[in-house]
Amino acid sequence: MRGTLKAAASGAALFLLLTTPLAVQTAQAQTDEEKLKSLLEELDTLIDKGEAQNLADPWFLQDLRALADRYGQTWPVVLLDHRFDSKSSQPKAPWEIRKGEMKMDWSRGLRSRVEAKSGQNKKMSDEELVGEIVGGLLGKALGGKNSQGSQTVDPSTPALAIAELPVSNAFRMTAQITTRAMAGDTNGAFEMGVLQTGNSGYRLVLTPKADRSAVVTLYAVSQRGTERVVESADYNTAIVDDQPLEFTLARRAGGQMSAAIGEQELFSASDRSFNDAFTSILLANRGGDYAVRQLTLRGTK
Repeated sequence: MRGTLKAAASGAALFLLLTTPLAVQTAQAQTDEEKLKSLLEELDTLIDKGEAQNLADPWFLQDLRALADRYGQTWPVVLLDHRFDSKSSQPKAPWEIRKGEMKMDWSRGLRSRVEAKSGQNKKMSDEELVGEIVGGLLGKALGGKNSQGSQTVDPSTPALAIAELPVSNAFRMTAQITTRAMAGDTNGAFEMGVLQTGNSGYRLVLTPKADRSAVVTLYAVSQRGTERVVESADYNTAIVDDQPLEFTLARRAGGQMSAAIGEQELFSASDRSFNDAFTSILLANRGGDYAVRQLTLRGTK
């Protein structure tokens, strides 16, 4: 008797599923997806709070973040996946060299070698950056070429490459870079970042030390040119010549930002200086021998 009732119940459930309108089933699925999205957003908020206020073990929060990311992509859209493998001396679009010298190296990617001077490891100045961006736009309008052309470049001139493309406010940018030790490179730095119209945005700077470890600093730069250190941390592992490093800057929808080299997260900090989308990304060499093999940028739309 019990088996008969169970079979009847199963049959009734199957009948109900088959006769339920497709629109109702779709609405139910969408509701489930919305619930999952809401749950993951709340979880991300709690994790951000735990990191900001040291409410739990950092390793536990990192594992929890990884679990949340597996079930809900924080940056589901690939905005740019660029491998620097151009067979000419110049990188492919959307990249343009706006200052100094950056050339394609068949074994390393987009390479620049800048002779660092004392005090050169500061981020690219606002005047320099605005000048190069405006100059690049003017050059385009007049049908001109980038700044490298056939001119002889001072080997101590910082090198700057910019790619103009829409970047959502929440993003994750990873550059696979290599470096080689050279005299005076502790006075230089490698830099990448996102920009809004003009020079405002975020810039992540890698500054090597004499023992080949490094300092990583995140700057926020306002439209007025005011700069502020969001966070900074030491990377205590010695950087080996030609060893690929994945240099990552990430920003979540709530304004939580983080920097990492490889799997090692260096810091996490909240910053809400910018609420709008960004308009371009940059790579810069302030002194040293750096090359970028690949850059991947993910966002939300």
